[in-house]
Amino acid sequence: MAIKSLELYLFERGLVGTYPLEALKNSTVGIDVGHYVSRLLSAKKEQYLDAVGGFPTTLNLFLESDLKVFEEFNITPIFIFEGSLSQNNLINSGHFNANGNVNSLDSMDQNNSGPVGTSTNAATATTTAGSGSSRESGGNSDKDIALAQRNKAWTQWKNMISANQPTYIDQPPVPHEPFRYHTTVDSHRYQAGLIQYFIKHDIHYQVAPFAAWSQLAYLYKQGFIDTIFGPTDCLMLSEVDRFILGMEFPNKDFRYIDKNRVLKEFGISLKEFVDISMTVGNTLQPTTLPPLQIYPSNKLFEIALEMVLNSGTNFYLYQLGNEVDSTTHSYLEQFQRAVSHLKYMPVLKDSGKVELYINDFEHINHHHSNGKSSQNIENDNEQQDNKKLETSTSLPIPNDVHDFITQRLPNEYYFYKSLGLVSGKLLDAITTGVYPEEAPLDGGASNSYRKLVTDSVAIFKDKELNLLTQSINRYFQMKPIKQVKWFASGDSTTLLNRTTPSIFDKLNHLIIKTGDGEKKKFTINSFIKLLNNSSDLVKDFISNDVLFPNSVPLEKKLNSSFDLLATALLRSLVQLEFFQYDFDKKILKPTQWGDILLKFNSLQIEPEFQENLLILLVFLKTNVLTLGEEFQPSINSALSDHTLRTYPQESNDILLLTRVLTLYQVKQKPASYHGPIDKKTLAFRDHLDFVRENMNDMFEAILVSSLTANEFNKLKYDNYDWQREIVAKLPFKLELPNILMAMMWQFFLQKYLHNGNSKSDAMTLVNNVFNTFNTITKLEEQFDTSFKYLEQCSKLFKEVAGARLMKNNEATAFENAVTLCKNALVEN
Repeated sequence: MAIKSLELYLFERGLVGTYPLEALKNSTVGIDVGHYVSRLLSAKKEQYLDAVGGFPTTLNLFLESDLKVFEEFNITPIFIFEGSLSQNNLINSGHFNANGNVNSLDSMDQNNSGPVGTSTNAATATTTAGSGSSRESGGNSDKDIALAQRNKAWTQWKNMISANQPTYIDQPPVPHEPFRYHTTVDSHRYQAGLIQYFIKHDIHYQVAPFAAWSQLAYLYKQGFIDTIFGPTDCLMLSEVDRFILGMEFPNKDFRYIDKNRVLKEFGISLKEFVDISMTVGNTLQPTTLPPLQIYPSNKLFEIALEMVLNSGTNFYLYQLGNEVDSTTHSYLEQFQRAVSHLKYMPVLKDSGKVELYINDFEHINHHHSNGKSSQNIENDNEQQDNKKLETSTSLPIPNDVHDFITQRLPNEYYFYKSLGLVSGKLLDAITTGVYPEEAPLDGGASNSYRKLVTDSVAIFKDKELNLLTQSINRYFQMKPIKQVKWFASGDSTTLLNRTTPSIFDKLNHLIIKTGDGEKKKFTINSFIKLLNNSSDLVKDFISNDVLFPNSVPLEKKLNSSFDLLATALLRSLVQLEFFQYDFDKKILKPTQWGDILLKFNSLQIEPEFQENLLILLVFLKTNVLTLGEEFQPSINSALSDHTLRTYPQESNDILLLTRVLTLYQVKQKPASYHGPIDKKTLAFRDHLDFVRENMNDMFEAILVSSLTANEFNKLKYDNYDWQREIVAKLPFKLELPNILMAMMWQFFLQKYLHNGNSKSDAMTLVNNVFNTFNTITKLEEQFDTSFKYLEQCSKLFKEVAGARLMKNNEATAFENAVTLCKNALVEN
């Protein structure tokens, strides 16, 4: 978010300037990704994204178009992602209770259509970590509003389906209520996809330790960038006098804000501006504080400014002088935390360390001239510049920074985070003591999903946190960390991240050194080939010596990205019980699940499908829901009642097919989807994506444990190599595909059954309902390709059933479902 209502007010006052893009020619522009993406994905774009899942396709389209303009003017963009949330944001976003009130948010939607430093205490920073929530602190977060709107949309969809199912036969209804929210887009959800895009197109990026615009301020001060493209929060930065608010690429111009002009026009100092900003709400303090809560949201800044000018209101003193109850006290603490965070901003410096960057706004005066001569103004500015230089180096660092930001992790962890090598969710759990499990896109009402969340503690989370905490300060090894679930926020689960010996100690003899790893590209396919080519897994992949001691020469450590990633995957599969491993007994052999994985290539499963089918195997192994089992409580099918009654067997076939097709990505042009949706299919996709996210966390934790233990020759790669050779090849990073291909098959087969087994009529329906003329090219060819994928899945399920890891009747049912598809694809 940005400073509430300020942008509109700046436009109304004529304080947003316009300049041609040519003025930025040959310059380097630092871009706040959250701000940039929020201007691309407006409420009118990707309206049904949360109903179908996946990456927003229009985002790639806009990026490609914008990057061409940058290239035309030789502008070098550097994209900075937001990192961890500060204490205020954690509370406001519901981090400590995982948005536990999500089931009662409909009414809200109707109402809202370790320590850093050792010197002195920060006088404005006292808090109890984890106390409160967005509801308790006087405001509703963007996440709250989005969840409320999503609940409302699903309720309306359910009502529509219930009303239409008895009457429609084969023409699926399209919902009228879009899944769009008038809130800032959460760029964290698409961060991995954007990072892959930037790496592929050689675009510079970085993940900030905390606020992206704070990191941009440091880069600007150090001369790494020439200007900032960011939110109105940048007006609070003492070092930044001008910044870009928006770029109009079709017109080839940009909108900018001059801070000196703004403060002169407002007639206030920078300190007074910060005071107002912290009260109306901004990125560091998202809640609107008293006495402004009673005013219209689009007039907040204007009203607050009038209060300051007409009555000399000081909002901090107002909060301080109205401490009448615990709620009011929390407002005061929110204000104090935000001001302290603004003053002491952690940034990743060019030394590779995360350190505090002092923003000394209190000693900067941007008053209007009050009749002073230009010479006097110049002298004042010179004095202020000298003051800035002095205070930036002499201000003592408070010893309670962790109270208003978060606890500090090792610099090496922040480095991996800056690359996008780790998502940061586990790191936030370590610093906050809470790992939140929030509701998925479908709402997560099914018993199977909730059991999957509960079971994930033993399967994934305990092991992951042990791997990340055992190599750092003992404080974090002993610190209790809890899993908090949105459906039972009062019933948290303490994660057991302490084991003896540690998981790393159990795994560090598992090593893959190929000798020619520089020539290999890491994929699941190449990993399987490597293991299948081994005549003795114990001899080839169990080392008598470990690699982490400093006495081990660099040439004997892991020296290629293939070896590093292959080692991490093998260790991950041991933790997931795909391999049985015992160093003392010299045992390394695949379990039944591992045997099936190693048969992927012999089953002729194409490499592009192998990662997602491995995710499916892990899901089946959890045994929370079989492939053909109905959800409990039940979820409405998007098929008509007539189909369900007349073709019960075929309806079951369609259920099996759609579930497996949630792992298949249809090739489509960038476009906003406006078609039918199916919550039942989305719910199954959410199960698989939850497993995928946890497998990603597991892989990241094992990889970081290896890196921090110095098993890899880290000095061999620069930042570019880390991104291209390691980050770009990480498995399980990207969100699973959307459910469009699953739904197209679903309604294709329904029409086929009701229309005399006519392929042409069924294909015409899909073309019309899904508007494939504009979004999907070569529709029949994509059906043929997806059918080949289904055939490969059928072979896989035969193997799984043969190993008695799946019911025989489900494998047979899926084979029959594939036969139905085959018959439907043959033109009568």
